[in-house]
This record gives sequence, structure tokens and C-alpha cells, in this order.
Amino acid sequence: MFGYIKVYKPEMKVKEFEIYNAIYCGLCRHMGKTYGALSKFCLSYDMTFVSLLDAALRDGCDGFEQKRCRVNPLKKCTYCKNDGQSQELAAAAGVVLTDMKVLDNIEDSGFIKSVFCRSLRLFTKHWSKKAFKKFPDLKPIVEEYLNGQRLAESDPECCLDKAAEPTAKAVSRILMLIETDQKYKFVLERMGYCLGKWVYLCDVADDLKKDIKKGNFNPLTKELPKGTDPIKFAEQRLTPIMNNCFIECSTYSELLEIKKYKPILDNILYEGLKQRQKQIFLKENCQ
Repeated sequence: MFGYIKVYKPEMKVKEFEIYNAIYCGLCRHMGKTYGALSKFCLSYDMTFVSLLDAALRDGCDGFEQKRCRVNPLKKCTYCKNDGQSQELAAAAGVVLTDMKVLDNIEDSGFIKSVFCRSLRLFTKHWSKKAFKKFPDLKPIVEEYLNGQRLAESDPECCLDKAAEPTAKAVSRILMLIETDQKYKFVLERMGYCLGKWVYLCDVADDLKKDIKKGNFNPLTKELPKGTDPIKFAEQRLTPIMNNCFIECSTYSELLEIKKYKPILDNILYEGLKQRQKQIFLKENCQ
């Protein structure tokens, strides 16, 4: 996805941060084993959150081991090994979402970048097919997302909420695929919807200057008054909506039966999202 769903390290205990890194590295290792070494480039903090949440809702204790990092063999890493249970969905969603991003770049990019993306798609398309075999329900999610995104981008009257809807629904449905008690499906649906909308709005703010310069689709460009600083406008326009998204998301998380890693999940939902949001606007305002 976009890599916005991260922990806020200053508010974490050392032990918790080490466990989080072990889950990140465990997902990386699982992706390499399942989809091949190049698929590790699909690894993101967003999918690490999916793996963490999946593991947190499962009984039992995950094992940890130390092995040399396959990306940097000089470094030893601690890996979370849970027989791939909580890593399967995150890995599959990661490669599928990367394939979607590559497809999007092919359509929106210039000739040189488009050629590179078409070459890259030879790999991402193969990974997606393999992921769809493991999780057939991912395919309709992707198809609905792509159709929804194309309709939104081709609609001259498309508003901010309508533009965010495909991403919000996609994340919502991905979280619902986590194997858990049926009574929690609605909670995961609402939690995923709010999280997906928040991620989309982060991307809108992060790419606004670039989209204006290149003439790419961005739902804020048509709202932007002439002579107004785009980032200050984005901050004023998006902050209340984004705040509401992460507050609602963290509220729904309290309804889940979290069996382990709760301090790490709380750090992401109560601190990580808020701080990442601040960083986006601070970075852009300082440029």
C-alpha cells in the first residue's frame, strides 16, 4: 500500500519495538519463501500492521528465532515464526496491492517509467495469480477497487469522499478476511474502512504538490482556491476528517478480543497514525 501505518517509536518500550521488528522481518522472510526474493520489495508497514493484527487475534504464542538477514547477510535479525498463519494474508495482500500500484503507474506515467513498470508487471502479475489461488476473495476486492478508482478519477464532479471510497472499501474487506470469530467481522469492517480512508487522505496530502505540477488526479486540486498555499489548504481541509478516522478506528479496536501484542497495536492506532499525519504536513510545510 502506501506505508503510512507505522508505530511511533519514542512511545514504545524496547521489548515492544523488537517484537514489532520481528513481525516485520518475519513477514519479509515469508514473502521471500512464498513469492520469491523480489517480492520482498512489496513489503510495507501497512501489511506489517495486517500481519500484527491477524496474529493479535489468534491464540497461542508466536515463536521467535535469530537468523541472518537475506537482504543484508552481514546483519542478524530476529524473526517471528508462526508457521505463516498471520503472515499469509498480509503477504498475499502486499503483492496484490503492489500489482495494482504498478498497473496504475503504467496508465499514469510517461513513456520511460511506463516501460519500466511494464517490465516489473511480469513479476507482479505472477505474484498476484499465486496470491489469488491462496485467497480467492482478494480478486473481487481488487477488481472493485480498480473499477471504483477509475470511475472516481474520470468523474469531473468527483468529491473527496467519493475518491476515498475505493481505498476505504478495499482495506475494509481485506481486514474482514482475517480468520477470527464471525461476531467481530463488523468491527474489522468498520475499522478497516476508517483506516483505508485515512491512508487515502494521507496520500492525497503527500502527493498534492506533485499532482498539481504533473496534472495528475487529486480530489483537492479543484477545491484549491487561487493563490492559496496547497499544503496549508490541505492541512485545514483534511485534518478534521483524518482525526475522526483514526479516533473511530482506535475506538473500534477496543471491541476486538486482542489476545497478544495489544501495547503495539495501541501504539500504532493511538500514537502512530496521529504522528504520521503530523509528519506529512510538517514535511510539506517546511519545503
